[in-house]
Amino acid sequence: MGDLALSIAASGLDAQQAAMDTISENLTNASTPGYVAESAQLTTSAGGNVLGVGDGVLVTGVTQNTDGLLATNALQTQGVLSQSTALQQILQGAQSVFPVSTTSGIASDLSSFWQSWDAISQDPSNPAPRTQVVDAAQNLVSDFQEASQQLSNLQDNAQSQVSTSVTQANSMLKQIASLNGQIGATEGGGTPANSLIDQQNQIMGELASSIGAVAVTQPDGTINVDVGGVTLVQGTWSDTVETTGGTGDMSLVAHASGATIPTSSGSVAGQLAAINQYLPAYQSQLDAAANDLSSTVNTQLAAGFTATGASGSGYPLFVGSGAAGISVNSAIVGNPQLIAASDTGTLPDATNDGGNAQAMAELYNSPTGPDQQYQSLIQGLGTQVAAVNSQVTAQTSVANAAQDNLQAIEGVNTNDEMVQMLTFQQAYQASAKLVSTVDTMMQALLEAS
Repeated sequence: MGDLALSIAASGLDAQQAAMDTISENLTNASTPGYVAESAQLTTSAGGNVLGVGDGVLVTGVTQNTDGLLATNALQTQGVLSQSTALQQILQGAQSVFPVSTTSGIASDLSSFWQSWDAISQDPSNPAPRTQVVDAAQNLVSDFQEASQQLSNLQDNAQSQVSTSVTQANSMLKQIASLNGQIGATEGGGTPANSLIDQQNQIMGELASSIGAVAVTQPDGTINVDVGGVTLVQGTWSDTVETTGGTGDMSLVAHASGATIPTSSGSVAGQLAAINQYLPAYQSQLDAAANDLSSTVNTQLAAGFTATGASGSGYPLFVGSGAAGISVNSAIVGNPQLIAASDTGTLPDATNDGGNAQAMAELYNSPTGPDQQYQSLIQGLGTQVAAVNSQVTAQTSVANAAQDNLQAIEGVNTNDEMVQMLTFQQAYQASAKLVSTVDTMMQALLEAS
């Protein structure tokens, strides 16, 4: 009977020690990124003597405090947030290309350009206002070209970010496959692979934020990694992601199968949306405004006459097309008198008439002119930025709530851990006291015999 009591007490010492070791591990890693709190699993040891007294307590393992559904939800909400945040950054960058200012930028230069025509109409024989028109046109062209280049730079930067993210994702996919091998071997040998799983969770969080990856846990403790239904990791095998296409049609493909990878979350999804949809649309609208400016002005000039009575149809102010290609006619830059500001080709009236210049100045109010085209661009962009800002705000709350819910399960609560430590410490002391008591009793029995 004494041997059984000692055995039971000893099992208590071992069990409480394992529990306290587990709590120590939790407290030590309370601030470690990706660490999942652990719990020692204790169970009654079956058996015992004919009286039904058990054999003490067993430690069946040390498990992680996790919830698969909460973990998946946290990854998915983080991926959606990363997608919106990446798109927000690019759209805000595009918005900065088109400042809403009365002193600079395309809107301001358009206003100055139309006003300069009014100056010609008031003093058509004076060469100074004609020079001002040329200067205003050159400023306007410069702004269009600069805005186009800035949009192109945003496009290039976004494509570079996608390429960098893909390279990093491929490295992480290989790490997941390697960890799968280690986890399988460790778990198969009967040893918990908790620290390896922590590493895997940390990497999966980064993959979810980057390419919207999701993990599918397998019975052996390993995970498969999918993106948009395309499997990129299975066991110790991993595929690589590649980019294809360019501006307007850039996408991700799986190397092994060649399958296009749908992206609806993760920062890469936001960047691809900007590359394929938003930035090309802004560039197209900017080109349309530049072309409309050229067409509107040149058409009006064609209806007028130069100071020498020549038809304005031979002297367009703008040449080229698109925001990047538009420029001021070099002939007019060299000789502003070629501006067809007059309504008549009869001399000397043509020199002193500014009727066509006045008609040009009034185009500022045209409901279908370049000003309206440009205003539509910046208003549409502003609406889209406001919408994505609202999305980021809402999705931040959702992602934070999902992370808080997961952290309540997986995180280390130091107060709770300390309370449990005291409980196990007291149980350990009680088991130790029992060992001492039984030992004293056995010694007394031996002396009595």
